[in-house]
Amino acid sequence: MVTTFAVVGDLSLDIVVAQSGPQREGSDVPATIRIGPGGQGANVAVRLARQGAEAALVSPLADDAGGRLLREALQAEELALRPLPAMRSTVVLALLDETGDRTMFSDRQTLDAEAVAPAIAEAGWVHCSGYPLLDDRTGDRLAEILGARRAGTRLSVAGGSVPPEPARVARLRLRLTAARPDLLLVSSDEAESMLTMRAASGLAAAHALRDLAPVIVVTSGADGSAAVAGEMELELPAVELPGPMLDSTGAGDAFLAAMLVELAGARSWPPSGTLLRTAMQRGSLLGSQVARVLGAQGRAPAEVARPAATR
Repeated sequence: MVTTFAVVGDLSLDIVVAQSGPQREGSDVPATIRIGPGGQGANVAVRLARQGAEAALVSPLADDAGGRLLREALQAEELALRPLPAMRSTVVLALLDETGDRTMFSDRQTLDAEAVAPAIAEAGWVHCSGYPLLDDRTGDRLAEILGARRAGTRLSVAGGSVPPEPARVARLRLRLTAARPDLLLVSSDEAESMLTMRAASGLAAAHALRDLAPVIVVTSGADGSAAVAGEMELELPAVELPGPMLDSTGAGDAFLAAMLVELAGARSWPPSGTLLRTAMQRGSLLGSQVARVLGAQGRAPAEVARPAATR
């Protein structure tokens, strides 16, 4: 059976500025600038579609200049777009330093939680970005809707740049309990915020978060990834590739999307150790490739463009 993915999260017009050197106040610094689609939800959905998965993006999107550019860009990805009402489309400015590290400025729009339910009703797998669950305007109701999904539909939650604020973390934990995710993926920084301390390792962090989902995955960039699923433990090194890291934006989303494509074939949950290991290895490879191209949705070598005639 083909699994249909519905991804709930941001779709943004990303303006990526890669600096050639340090900023100089009052001066002109040469830079490479790219404008294109981004957003945590959209990044995951596009990566799913490029791997041949049937995917739909559920996201706020306005009929403005930014929204029209985003619609046009996503038409080429064979990705279904289920827009939610919005006053304006989300815009994000990402500044990249010489090492590829980023600073982001976001004009993020709030999604209409009530409109999410019909948009995900027929999906076999729902993925939700952490951002709308962290949003106090939408998080409680969205968690209820996700938790009421139809039987047999799996739910994954990832990301959100969880802030180190105990009150917000406590609310997020309550929402995760209500949403009942089958898979929770967080970065080591997000795990630190959620635990109010830095764990000794990614595996230790995954253990400490295991009350939130049957499968916990913690990514640590160049230090690899770790997972806990029931009594199973996994620690994997990162895939090392030649060439410098150009842009870390979207690498974590690529890791997740590659994992989901592999895990969609699981007949039972939690998945077997062999399947989970393969999924994490596939995620690490795609994430490493994406970190070596510019832009949150820059095409990685593993993502071969489909012939125009098939679109």
